[in-house]
Amino acid sequence: MNSKILVIVGPTAVGKTYVSIELAKKFNTEIISADSMQVYKFMDIGTAKVTEEESCGIKHHMIDLIDPDEEFSVSEFQKTAEMHINNIHSKGKLPIVIGGSGLYVNSLLYDLDFGTVKSDEKIKKYYTDYHKEHGTDKLHELLKSIDPESALKIHKNNVKRVIRALEVCHITGRKFSETNTDIRKPSKKYDCIVIGLEMDRDILYQRINKRVDLMLESGLTDEVKVLMDKGYTKNLTSMRGIGYKEIIPYLEGTQTKEEAIENLKTNTRRFAKRQFTWFKADSNIKWFDLTNLNEIDSIINNIYKYILGGISNE
Repeated sequence: MNSKILVIVGPTAVGKTYVSIELAKKFNTEIISADSMQVYKFMDIGTAKVTEEESCGIKHHMIDLIDPDEEFSVSEFQKTAEMHINNIHSKGKLPIVIGGSGLYVNSLLYDLDFGTVKSDEKIKKYYTDYHKEHGTDKLHELLKSIDPESALKIHKNNVKRVIRALEVCHITGRKFSETNTDIRKPSKKYDCIVIGLEMDRDILYQRINKRVDLMLESGLTDEVKVLMDKGYTKNLTSMRGIGYKEIIPYLEGTQTKEEAIENLKTNTRRFAKRQFTWFKADSNIKWFDLTNLNEIDSIINNIYKYILGGISNE
């Protein structure tokens, strides 16, 4: 048990929160969030943070760590999450990591070296400004011209990663791909049991649409307005997250409420598709289908049995 961790992944709205809490009850343990948006304070509704009622008394970590105008890197996530994992291990318990942020999850599943090349703020700013002026496609084309291998591996929409790759090339004079040859090397620190949750695409999209409606009923628009009133601008990484960037144009008067809602639903569905594509590429994940939610208790029991088999297989 000492090096075991349970990781639960899958697209947004698939039911990760409910399943993780039910499993945490069975194992009498704690949950670590691997969600890049839930680290921000004051951003509760749009990030679908677990409520006190939903948590059923299960302790959650890696939520509400920083203000919306602060940056939080993958390496910082890795370091802090590992601290919580070790603490849970020290209690003789199985840590449960739950999330949909692929890079956060991979920082625990695989040995990724984030400390080799220190960041240079001036160079980072140069490429950040380049992106603002020329756009996502041109930024990615620039990386492709310098390091074609990295450009193939890094999606153009992963702007942070593209900028980091360019920054490393600039600082070291070497291709970023040469410094990341072990990106898929399994972690030596942990023995990971990785569960993936999936369901029929149409049903998932219906759940996403319903979730957006519930978020709006719960006060998402007011949450975004309060953040803007506090001075958090639309250019911040946090405010560019799904659930926030779609509501801002409505509050600014450049879109109707109906347009904002439709954009939010569309972007969330697209995000779920990207998450699904990311995780499906990992052959180490054992998938469970949640399409028939009437049998959710039976499915969770099957997941529980699978995990017990993984724990006993020392």
